[in-house]
Amino acid sequence: MSAASNHLSLDTLLDYWLHDSDAASTDAVDEHLMRCDACGERLDDLIVLGDGVRGAFRTGAVAMVTSGAFVQRLTGLGLRVREYRLPHEGSVNCSVAPEDDLLVSRLEAPLQGVRRLDARAQLSTEPGVQHDLHDVPFDPRAGEVVVVSKLAAVRRLPAHTMQLTLLAVEAGGTREVGRYTFHHRPWSGG
Repeated sequence: MSAASNHLSLDTLLDYWLHDSDAASTDAVDEHLMRCDACGERLDDLIVLGDGVRGAFRTGAVAMVTSGAFVQRLTGLGLRVREYRLPHEGSVNCSVAPEDDLLVSRLEAPLQGVRRLDARAQLSTEPGVQHDLHDVPFDPRAGEVVVVSKLAAVRRLPAHTMQLTLLAVEAGGTREVGRYTFHHRPWSGG
């Protein structure tokens, strides 16, 4: 193989890897990869990264704020999702079963007009400690924030209460958008 002078963009390689490109684009990428070692190595790196993220996700080592569509896609792939839907300012008694692959919380929130959103978590097991997430992704039209918890960490926790507060970041500071309370109990088999 020889090196090609024009390299494929990251977006093009991702579309190719995720099978999100049409047949003509796929053929063009195939041809390019046959000639370009650098792009082939970059694609290999993406695949290794994807495998690592997938492994971390499946073992419950990753937490994230995502979209409902992403959770739906994971459910469609066969992952077992424990999902809690909380109304605005709501609370829930919750747990996670041994067979669960994901722990998802859907937080209804009035997000119209919000440009940037932060989240703050406080656990009863850590009095006075705040865990802040800055600039979390959200779709104001969806009217919800979708949180995937670190399943492995949640499984190790004793009974506790967590408050999760959504904060709109504005020119003058922050404004509370919603506060949600989770009363977690370890799985008892029911």
